[in-house]
Amino acid sequence: MIRKFIFFTILASSISLNAQGWGGGWGSGGGDDDSGSEDVSLGSSSTQEAKPAPPKITVEAIGTHYDDEPAAHYEPEYVNQDTNISLLHGDQLVIQRPYLRQADVKFRRRIWRVIDLRQKLNKAWTWPRSPISQVFWELGTKGLVRAYANDSFNRIVTPEKIIEETSSLDEVPVLMSGIDPETATADDYMDSTIIVQFKWEDIKKFEIMEDWVFDYKHGELKPIIIGIAPLKPNFIDEPQPDGSTKKKMVGESRPFWLKMDDCRPTLAKSQVFNRYNDAMRLNWDQQINLHRIFDSYIVKQTDWDDQYISGKTEFKGDGVAALLESDKIKNDLFIFEHDVWEY
Repeated sequence: MIRKFIFFTILASSISLNAQGWGGGWGSGGGDDDSGSEDVSLGSSSTQEAKPAPPKITVEAIGTHYDDEPAAHYEPEYVNQDTNISLLHGDQLVIQRPYLRQADVKFRRRIWRVIDLRQKLNKAWTWPRSPISQVFWELGTKGLVRAYANDSFNRIVTPEKIIEETSSLDEVPVLMSGIDPETATADDYMDSTIIVQFKWEDIKKFEIMEDWVFDYKHGELKPIIIGIAPLKPNFIDEPQPDGSTKKKMVGESRPFWLKMDDCRPTLAKSQVFNRYNDAMRLNWDQQINLHRIFDSYIVKQTDWDDQYISGKTEFKGDGVAALLESDKIKNDLFIFEHDVWEY
């Protein structure tokens, strides 16, 4: 009897010990350890705010107002066109170019120019009531006309892609939560990354592509603008000796190209300042295409290497030599027109 009592006592104690071990491994013991680790992690996050991950630049769908696809090879549309005048919405007119036969085009030279809005002659382009920068920027970023990725006009770029590529990420100081702004110090702020979209007010230059065509029938050398692109300045953060950073311009990019023929209906409906006569307002189509009231300088011409003047080896890093080459190209066009006549 005593042996049976001792045997059952030992068996009951061993079962109790095993139950405590299992409970500690599966239930209460493991739970206490997990809760303890959670308390530690929560405590560390409450004492020091973690820096959020930088946002990703995303743009909502804008859509376009055209359906057709671009041609593989774009040929200027100033030949074999009628001379009629087409009416637009309102009383503005788009005057078509004079009829030009393909057989009468005996000479053609393609030129790229840069129009600097900071020049005195181009001040009308910044007229606050109708700034040309806003007109062209909204044409491309709102899908009103086709925007292209290059001056060959063979690849369309969407408005969403334009805004996404021209936007940037910038770090701004943000006050930590729970801190009074009046008593806050520099240590109470943390850097937060925000998305900064490019604004049309920052456009200071435009690049135009034009053809200088000799009309054999009328005996004149006439310029015809084919496309235009805004020039976006690019900046980097340059470190300063005191530890701060300063924006430094490192070049310019072309977010998109627009065909001038696609822009003319909109340009004809936008008035421009006329410094000679307030009673006779011009529109942007007359200002740019008809009267060519702007100052510019040549940056490129058709060549075997298809490079800009500033990118050529003999002119790289020498701005004065590049400007002299630009004047030489302009003078060559003048001499060509002069030499076709006999005196």
